[in-house]
Amino acid sequence: MRQTTCRSRSIRNAGAVVDSVSDVLELGAGTIKPAPEMHTAVDTSFITGIGSVNERMLILMDIEALMSSAEMGLINDAR
Repeated sequence: MRQTTCRSRSIRNAGAVVDSVSDVLELGAGTIKPAPEMHTAVDTSFITGIGSVNERMLILMDIEALMSSAEMGLINDAR
């Protein structure tokens, strides 16, 4: 007999409000580098890469991963 464990997740709807959007950019694959390894206590798993445009460095993020991270506290695992 196989025993399974079921975890239910409590998900709340959340949104983000920004004051303004300064630029919307399309980056070519050659301008995106892998995210550097950061040895920090903060979860950086939502950082997907580093982009560069002219003299600007851009941090690329997975918004879904960011919003569901423990630091955001928007998803609670029921155990």
